[in-house]
Amino acid sequence: MTERPDLFQSDFTSYNLTANWEMDWATLTSSSTYSNIDGKFIVDLAGTFNQLIPFALDAVGYDENFVQEVRLVSADGGDWDWTVGGFYFNKRRDIDYDYRSSLDFLQTRNLTGLPNEYYQSYSGYFDAIESAAFGELTYRFSEQFWLTGGLRYTETSVQSHTLAGGYNSNYLAVALGGFSNVALTVVPVAAADGQKVEADNMSYKVSASYKPMDNLTTYASISTGFRSPVANARAGSVSLVDPNDLVIPNGADSDELTNYEVGMKGTFLNGKLVSNLSAYYILWEDIQVQANRLSDQVQFATNIGEAVSQGIEFEVGYYPGNGFSLFVNGSLNDTEITELTPEEAAISGAEEGLQLAMPNFQGAATARYDFDIGDMDAFVSGTIAHVGDFPAMLPNTPGQPNLPAATFDYTDAYTTLNLQAGIEKDNWKVTGYVENLFDDNSVTYVHPEAFTDARYARLRPQTIGVRLSLDY
Repeated sequence: MTERPDLFQSDFTSYNLTANWEMDWATLTSSSTYSNIDGKFIVDLAGTFNQLIPFALDAVGYDENFVQEVRLVSADGGDWDWTVGGFYFNKRRDIDYDYRSSLDFLQTRNLTGLPNEYYQSYSGYFDAIESAAFGELTYRFSEQFWLTGGLRYTETSVQSHTLAGGYNSNYLAVALGGFSNVALTVVPVAAADGQKVEADNMSYKVSASYKPMDNLTTYASISTGFRSPVANARAGSVSLVDPNDLVIPNGADSDELTNYEVGMKGTFLNGKLVSNLSAYYILWEDIQVQANRLSDQVQFATNIGEAVSQGIEFEVGYYPGNGFSLFVNGSLNDTEITELTPEEAAISGAEEGLQLAMPNFQGAATARYDFDIGDMDAFVSGTIAHVGDFPAMLPNTPGQPNLPAATFDYTDAYTTLNLQAGIEKDNWKVTGYVENLFDDNSVTYVHPEAFTDARYARLRPQTIGVRLSLDY
């Protein structure tokens, strides 16, 4: 319904200043970063209503970020190693929202009362602040055994604000109702301050490492983490398309992770075999999810019950000699939502027992041969990779738990083969490559929202090229 192409574009600028002060007993490091982002999000939303009416969003945003970290790290040597530090983060995001119809459609239907093609226009911003203090301590009982413990105390806050001066209208209800010759009702958007969402959290880490021999290290660890709360910019808003649809909640609280992990890192066969192996169990509580209101596709953040992820991860490198090498890595994962109340299922569209957005298996194997051509170094390699399928979103419609989401789908399981060959001399390198040799077009991503017709992202088509690099 629109002749304008979608546009997702941003310009990013970052400045960093890092200073180190090395003392006999410790090193003090300060890192200060300022960055800003100018972004445009121009998207046709008409797919929400099967192209029945013009419906698009022109959003222009600006981010301003400041990050400061200071840490003091003990000098090497001795039985004790320690780190203490502080962290500060501040982000402000300003966004202008302009929801668009089209002048042709408005004139054809004789829908009047709007100042231009935009039926809703307003501006807002949010502030996010995070501050933390952290420390880590390691004690070496011997060369073979040591313990590490760490704490991080974090305070976060986020608050959204709507600025006065914008307007809204009943365009969607009138246009979807098929009405013509109507003077649309236009109402001003009042200034509003959203709920300030605040949280504090103490995260910890405890690990034990044991080195039974020089070429093998084993470890066991427990660690926790969390994400900052999320404030919904449209908190409290009622759908103008269907006033009986759910009201946007204030936001999502922090979710928390507890990770249990055991593993080993070793070198065997006189250095020819290198391996890393770990097993993990992750408990994920108060899961933050993004959902979409059915009637108008307004997105919001909320929390739902609990999930568990468990599995193994491995990396193996084998160097038999004569220029040959083989690398294998991958993971086996079992993930699912394990606890969910009926209320959480209703507002989010989730189901107990649902696999999370992670494949049960993914892995890759690379074979490489290095050799000489005259006074040049050369190589050839091939990599085969496999990624399993997984659900790309929650299966049911938020607010209507018995209605399967029309947008729900799985990604494809796929296997790809990439080839490379190159030569190198001194400070230059030339590499020829073929990516996705068999031109597999499997689906790798499914967009959860209904507004776009191009919801499916696929593997990049077969690509043949040459890379040139020069170090100076």
